[in-house]
Amino acid sequence: MSASSINTKKLVFLLSTLLCVVVAVLYTLFSARTANLTVGNYAPASTVQSPLAAPSVSPSDHLPAQSQYEPQAPFVSPSDNSVAGSPDARQGQIQAKPRLVALNVRDSAERGTVELSTLDAVDGRRTATNLRCERIHFASSKGICLSREIRLFSAQTVATLVDADFQPLSSVRTDGIPTRARISPDGRYAAFTVFVTGHSYGDSQMSTATLLWEIDKGATVANLEEFKVLQDGKVLDSPDFNYWGVTFQNDSNFFYATLRTGGVNYLVHGDIKVKTVTVMHKGVECPSLSADETRIVFKKLISRNNWRLTVLDLTTYEETPLAETKSVDDQAEWLDNDHVLYALVDPAPWMSIMVVSADGSGQPNVFAKGAASPAVVR
Repeated sequence: MSASSINTKKLVFLLSTLLCVVVAVLYTLFSARTANLTVGNYAPASTVQSPLAAPSVSPSDHLPAQSQYEPQAPFVSPSDNSVAGSPDARQGQIQAKPRLVALNVRDSAERGTVELSTLDAVDGRRTATNLRCERIHFASSKGICLSREIRLFSAQTVATLVDADFQPLSSVRTDGIPTRARISPDGRYAAFTVFVTGHSYGDSQMSTATLLWEIDKGATVANLEEFKVLQDGKVLDSPDFNYWGVTFQNDSNFFYATLRTGGVNYLVHGDIKVKTVTVMHKGVECPSLSADETRIVFKKLISRNNWRLTVLDLTTYEETPLAETKSVDDQAEWLDNDHVLYALVDPAPWMSIMVVSADGSGQPNVFAKGAASPAVVR
């Protein structure tokens, strides 16, 4: 073998080794940087009149006459889902009535985009936006959009706060897969949950992280695992705490959520100011608080990966199973004080938003075809 050939092999080996070292160093620096949350900067607020500005009308004035909430107009394809007229006219039509904000999950190029529709015509024409998310929630003219990025060998969730025109305000990045999101009714706080390990609440080995975000400051308040847990007046301490499914009271300092510890799911009541949660009731997942704050709708585990939508009375702690008998793995949204919305596979790969009475009567009905992650904006 010639000396030049040996030298060439040595050079290739040294270059390969150097490249591996550089990649390892970059990966270490990247991991250290992203181990903690990083908060983006605010973008200037838009001065354009918002399509989500709250109307001065009662939501009940615009609900469909039928108690079944059947579609009020034929379902249209994504290519036909824009509202006719100029942008100003289009905004005027949206402002006139309470709206549904949801994700387009139809099998189309627009899959994953956020759409708007009025509650009395959710399967009529929908107004599309350019915002793409895996989970969306809106309240008080603010929204939170969860999306996923694959970085090197791991997934990260990017939580983006958007204004009423769907323009980004600030963002938070953390390791994990996006799953749940909520904005407080007054728009002060946002909360979101990611799967750190696993990808299903039916996985006994899954691990979650749930973060609280103070919107005006553009900064995270805490990971809920930092909160003190109280049960029967005593401090509960365990390394296996997992939280998910935050739902805020009208006084957004207070919230409800699910805490899993020791293989048991509990409803907890949280106080952001003092950073405590109090164990309230067993067997509650993904709670959603009614507007009158008297009940919570949640998914109750019946068997492995099989959940039944159930309403819990917060005064008597009486549980009422709802008429939906299919398994619902979603954090439901209250349409009004008498009905709840939730997403259901219908059939794969499609999903639809369903509606069912909150008192256990009646039967579930399709509310919006080809949509998921509902948020009712008034």
